[in-house]
Amino acid sequence: MRILIWHGWLLEGSGSNVATARVCEVFRASGHDVVLLCQEPHPERYGWIDAYGSIDAGGPGELTQRTDAFRAPGRCVVLRPFVGPILPVFVVDRYEGFDEVKRFVDLTTDELDAYLHANVEAVKAAEVWHGSEVSIFGHAVPGAAIARRALGPGRYVVKIHGSDLEYAVREQSRYQTLAREGLSTALAVAGPGREVLERAATFVPEVRGLAHVVPPGVDVTSFRPRSRVDALLGAAERLEHDPDTVRGRPSSLDAEVAHAVSGRDHEALDVLATGYEQDVPDRDVAARLRKLAQRDEPIIGYLGKLIPQKGAELALISHRVMQRAATALIVGFGSSREWLAALDIALRQGDHAALEWLVAAGEMPIDPSSTTTVADGRRDVVFTGRLDHRYAPAVLAAMDVQVVPSILPEAFGMVAAEGAAAGALIMIARHSGLAEVAGALEAEVDRPGLFSFEPGDGAVYRLAEGVDSLLSLPVEERDEIRAAVSNFVHREWTWDRTAARLLEAAGVGG
Repeated sequence: MRILIWHGWLLEGSGSNVATARVCEVFRASGHDVVLLCQEPHPERYGWIDAYGSIDAGGPGELTQRTDAFRAPGRCVVLRPFVGPILPVFVVDRYEGFDEVKRFVDLTTDELDAYLHANVEAVKAAEVWHGSEVSIFGHAVPGAAIARRALGPGRYVVKIHGSDLEYAVREQSRYQTLAREGLSTALAVAGPGREVLERAATFVPEVRGLAHVVPPGVDVTSFRPRSRVDALLGAAERLEHDPDTVRGRPSSLDAEVAHAVSGRDHEALDVLATGYEQDVPDRDVAARLRKLAQRDEPIIGYLGKLIPQKGAELALISHRVMQRAATALIVGFGSSREWLAALDIALRQGDHAALEWLVAAGEMPIDPSSTTTVADGRRDVVFTGRLDHRYAPAVLAAMDVQVVPSILPEAFGMVAAEGAAAGALIMIARHSGLAEVAGALEAEVDRPGLFSFEPGDGAVYRLAEGVDSLLSLPVEERDEIRAAVSNFVHREWTWDRTAARLLEAAGVGG
């Protein structure tokens, strides 16, 4: 079957990026002919991509054919639409190859119209060239409207991801109009859970009659339980041979962050974040993981974007107020990295004045009451920088407890599913789609509330209490729970099932 997929961004770094990549990989492995439109600047890094090139209204340019792609019965061609110098996003970060990255809500009318038009023309050309039989578009905006304008009503499936609703549709009426245009005439609207589909339906009531629950999956061959020492040492060995680490954050920046904290210089923190490549591992992360493998105390981990919306600061603060000693492992990259490094310094030193400054100057959603807590400077925090899916399975397997403290609504919480599959116990904020993930895991072990905490005022203390409770369980009981939730994910949340359900939503068999 010929399947067209539109995704406006990359193939790593966020849940929707990863989901797009994995679904395309499964389709190809199942024998389908896939054309993927996205903005990935390095398709040559992915072994499941057979050819790649650019596309505009005139059709694809000359394709680069891969001779080193993984063997499979199907085929996947990646085409990069030319959308101009501006890349619209939901949350600002740095993207290679673009002069400017702007939030959708900050686009002028002309900028938005130009972006939509370029994608519509690219989709039209791709469908004619490819002869697509099934078309799947990511996000309520802009994907749904692009699909409607390029293909016409009833000829496409839309995947809701959550960021589209919270960072665009909810924020501005023009995106509500775009969402109605695309969603109301879709063949089907797929979402990872009931909650996010109902959220979409509050803006576009027609969604209720088109909704299909299609949970994302986990690469269960990679995300699996393993011993902490083996996981950390294996990741360290691979990182020692990763050429990208030379572009990562150097440890020498820690002293400059400390200087910025003592001088209350928030501009310096922002400047420091521009002095290295954020989307690669830290330079000496291999040595940090080797050292961590030698420790016996529990590891409390966070894996995700380092932006205020994801709640990494809650992980750092709760780590300090826990009753049980543990090492915090912070895996990720993003605009808040240096602010989080500053927060760690202030917590380690028990510098309440610095904590109050960070609350006021850093736009970090820190509960003010938590800044009066006496910090424990003996507890270590290990930052790693970005660890992609070559390394994420290992670091998740090394975590005793993985915290998922996201503040804003999430569609599902793929990272929590990956952690559970890898054998980590989960402590997840009980809201939006995250609550559905927690509820499914809690039901599997018949322990309501075991893996979740209530968000809102005082969440830092409830998160810490929840982690302490998990660590207080007898070792044998913890091992049984780990095995149960890992087996559940390996059984229920796989990319094969996700891909098959998307085709069912489109009205065809897998």
